[in-house]
Amino acid sequence: MKPALRLPVEAIAPGLHPLPPEAAAYATRVHRLGPGDPVVLFDPDRALEADAEIVEVGRRAVTVQVGALRPAARRPGREVTLLQGVGKGDKLDAIVRDATELGATRIVPVLCERSVARPDAARAARWRRIAVEAARQCGRGDAPVIAPPSSFAAAAREAASGDALRICLDPAADGPIGPSLAALGGRAVILMVGPEGGLTVDELAVAEAAGFTRVTLGQLVLRTETVCAAVLGAVLALAGP
Repeated sequence: MKPALRLPVEAIAPGLHPLPPEAAAYATRVHRLGPGDPVVLFDPDRALEADAEIVEVGRRAVTVQVGALRPAARRPGREVTLLQGVGKGDKLDAIVRDATELGATRIVPVLCERSVARPDAARAARWRRIAVEAARQCGRGDAPVIAPPSSFAAAAREAASGDALRICLDPAADGPIGPSLAALGGRAVILMVGPEGGLTVDELAVAEAAGFTRVTLGQLVLRTETVCAAVLGAVLALAGP
């Protein structure tokens, strides 16, 4: 039996409610659902979900009967923050999508010395939409927090507090990432990844002063948009959920 369609809906509540226009169009125009069809609503901010049924499809609204709320069944098992150097063009779009699917709980776009792009508020809103859609597609019941773009110094300073494994990806580092992840335990993870060209010597010094361990993924130099998937995949594979 085909699983019920999942729809992201903020502030879901039990009872009879209209779907937001975007969710309504996706359910009825793209998937051709109608009265009597089941859906699953999930709130990406509160990590809650509920079974629902379409009861009416009108010209201006799609009404659903929402059942009891419950904690989302599929959520990341640990806090994982990605401090991602802002790259050129739309590379961060793909990074946000991959990071969501691989369990990141917070993504911070970081303006590094070698960052060319300077994203605005509209771009941040776009990243949020990408994260929510990626959560829907992969079955995740929440979406990562997308923080406002931050300077490198501010991002490092904020990451310096708390008990977390802090990893800075550096192709020139002496040690591999494996031993660090093997000793992770139940701690949170904070990953720092530079933009094209990597982090500068001064930025690496700031990262080390903030408690980050410089590690490498191996002999090959990966693109900045590839590093996210490689590292978060390693976190899942070597350190558990």
